[in-house]
Amino acid sequence: MLPRSLRPLLIAGVFATLVAIISGALVSATAAGSACPAWPFCTQGLTLPDSIAAWIALGHRALVVIAIGLALVLSVYALRLRGAERIVRLPLLIIPALLVAQLPLDRLMVQLQIFDLLGVAHLAIALLMLGCQAVALAALLLGGGLTAQQRLGGRAATQARQYAGLAWWVAGASLVLTLVGSAITPAVAGPRLASIGGLPSNSSSALLVAGLLMGALAWQTWSQRRDDHLILGVGGLALALLIIEGGLLLSAIPVVPVIVGALLWSATLTLAVIATRRPPPELDQRRGLNAESLTAGQPVAHRLRLSPLIADYLSLTKPKVISLLLVTTLAAMFITEQGSPSGWLIFWTMLGGYLAAGGAGAINCAFDSDIDINMGRTSRRPVPSGRISRQAAMRFGLALSALSALVLLLFTTPLAMLLSTLGIFYYAVFYTQWLKRSTWQNIVIGGGAGSLPPLVGWTAVTGTLSLPAIVLFAIIFYWTPPHFWALALVKEKDYARAGVPMLPVVAGVLETRYQILVYSLILVALSTLLTPLGAMGWIYLVAALVFGARFLYDAWMVYRYGEQAHIWSLYKYSLLYLALLFAAMVIDRAVL
Repeated sequence: MLPRSLRPLLIAGVFATLVAIISGALVSATAAGSACPAWPFCTQGLTLPDSIAAWIALGHRALVVIAIGLALVLSVYALRLRGAERIVRLPLLIIPALLVAQLPLDRLMVQLQIFDLLGVAHLAIALLMLGCQAVALAALLLGGGLTAQQRLGGRAATQARQYAGLAWWVAGASLVLTLVGSAITPAVAGPRLASIGGLPSNSSSALLVAGLLMGALAWQTWSQRRDDHLILGVGGLALALLIIEGGLLLSAIPVVPVIVGALLWSATLTLAVIATRRPPPELDQRRGLNAESLTAGQPVAHRLRLSPLIADYLSLTKPKVISLLLVTTLAAMFITEQGSPSGWLIFWTMLGGYLAAGGAGAINCAFDSDIDINMGRTSRRPVPSGRISRQAAMRFGLALSALSALVLLLFTTPLAMLLSTLGIFYYAVFYTQWLKRSTWQNIVIGGGAGSLPPLVGWTAVTGTLSLPAIVLFAIIFYWTPPHFWALALVKEKDYARAGVPMLPVVAGVLETRYQILVYSLILVALSTLLTPLGAMGWIYLVAALVFGARFLYDAWMVYRYGEQAHIWSLYKYSLLYLALLFAAMVIDRAVL
């Protein structure tokens, strides 16, 4: 039986270590370390410092002492908890070894006044201390029991192991990225850094690797864990922190990346622990397992799940759809003629974009409840199932939409706000109320709503539109019909029962398969135009051709054979295709 005091002690330890790291970032920002030449105090004996910089450094050391004290108390607890799980006990037992390395290093750094290389090592050990406590806390909150691999068998166990392994790799990449970000000091960030994309090459490489790993994990989460609210919540937080961290690094903003990076490191470690401990919910259900049976004889785990009402309101915003929209918004911000945007501009644009898309989604759910109730995949949504009224969903959507307009107007540009508001009206009213119910061209014309996010990102940075931005709009516009018509082929009976005139219902399956191929050809051709226009280089062109070839192959297989496996393959790949294409744009601009 674990002592009740362990959980609050762990929370206090994580918080104290995080505060110590933040205070250390402040010391770096003010170059206060050199104002304290003595160790452990700033001056010989007990005389008080005589400068603000020295007080900053001394305050940091005091916070470090508090963090170390709590960490040692936790280590003593771990020695006594012989019956505790290894994932709770072992990280806490590692902390004394880290302190043995940290204290002499700190003294050497102060005495030699070497705050660059030794400072990075100092931060690395501090982050490892934070990580040990974060892992133990996450495992403790999740409760005991078998790991995901032990609960499952066969191929499911292999998938769970691979997913957890990828999550740990993402955590490792976030640690490296944070350490690299600590090298951006006020001295080197004054002028734009004279290297790739304003970053040292190691920063570019670390950001690229972390981004690719996070993208792969996001795709695996979408494929395997989309029904796990805890995974989605923590994963979404980690993704948001990585985006902010990348924006800070690309903007060469000093110090702040250390703070965001420490939060990112904690979030990715927590995600890795969750991925290790929890199997996919649907696999758990198939095996007839539940939380109580999996932890027989042990305390019931705290589920850390959103309340049903909050989860329902969150689902009204359609977060799975929004994630792809925000990818296109973010990518557009990094490929403008203005160069890399600031971290704050990225934050406010992403926030405004989420609120706008979420508001439009909630209004759509209110308007479409009569359709949703007749379709299998939408009948369990909060409005048609009666958990949230149409009026409440409408008020929620309008409130989010108004808030998004305010955020974008105050913190980005008027044109970005105007385009975002146009997108809300386009989707929530023009498409939902008229196009969707009256013509098979609903997806074709209505695709303009989903094509506006990159224009919002572009204008948030530049304040104007240009030809490359219009091409981005056209790419998503022509991507939309193949993507949604593939889904319509699978759900044809649902659309017919709901009275929605989708192309398969009106013109038949053969015509839909033909139109998918036609629009796919136009899409791939359009995707290559950015290079001749001078907006992109050869890296993007090669990526567009490779990704497009796969898209055309899937579209051809749908047209030629029309089997369900081919249709699902096109539908799933189309989601990945768009994300990869826009990621290739950012990589091309960063490297060339």
